[in-house]
Amino acid sequence: MTNRVTLAVFCLLLSIIAVSAQEKRHYEIGINASYGISLAYRSSNHFGVDLYGGYKPTDHITVGAGINYGFFQSRLLPSGIEAVFVQSDNHHSFRPYLYGKYDFAPSKKWSPYVSAKVGYGAFQNTEFSFHLLAGYDFGSTVNPDDYAYLKNLDHSLNISGSVYSSLDFGVSRKIGGKGSQVSLGLSLEIQPVTFHYLDKTESRTNVSIGPSIGFSF
Repeated sequence: MTNRVTLAVFCLLLSIIAVSAQEKRHYEIGINASYGISLAYRSSNHFGVDLYGGYKPTDHITVGAGINYGFFQSRLLPSGIEAVFVQSDNHHSFRPYLYGKYDFAPSKKWSPYVSAKVGYGAFQNTEFSFHLLAGYDFGSTVNPDDYAYLKNLDHSLNISGSVYSSLDFGVSRKIGGKGSQVSLGLSLEIQPVTFHYLDKTESRTNVSIGPSIGFSF
């Protein structure tokens, strides 16, 4: 419920900015699509969609807020689970953020840019069940006589998010009038996550890189 309220507030804010943008050139609103290729062990590639709105205090600088929806193609799994059968759908995330952008040549048709985001990654559908396969090692925490019993049980794994950040490099091109433009870039994302399963807690930083394309006005 909290994430739905957050999303509704951001959509309302961006709608207000969009209306203002029709009359004032120093506001902008945009949408962006991206694909992240994971660089981390046991992580997942993911699709992302951003909706954002910003204010331009100068021609070169934009500051604002947005929200990112991410769909992960497969489960994020901790390194401590070496052999599991996962019984659940893929998960997704909502990541509200603040951002800043610098355009190097705003008066030109083509303008290189760099932007940065900082926010919070709130994961959805993160608690799911799995059962252990042969070969899993509990270490000294479990009596060997209990292994056969524990192996056949459904166990729960939960993922919690943390501070989300990204750095984007790209180029934008003006189209039409009133400040409309399309952009093509490369995005580097950093998202720490924490796994909670059995009696363990494991933290890991997921890093991904990939292309993005967007439109703003």
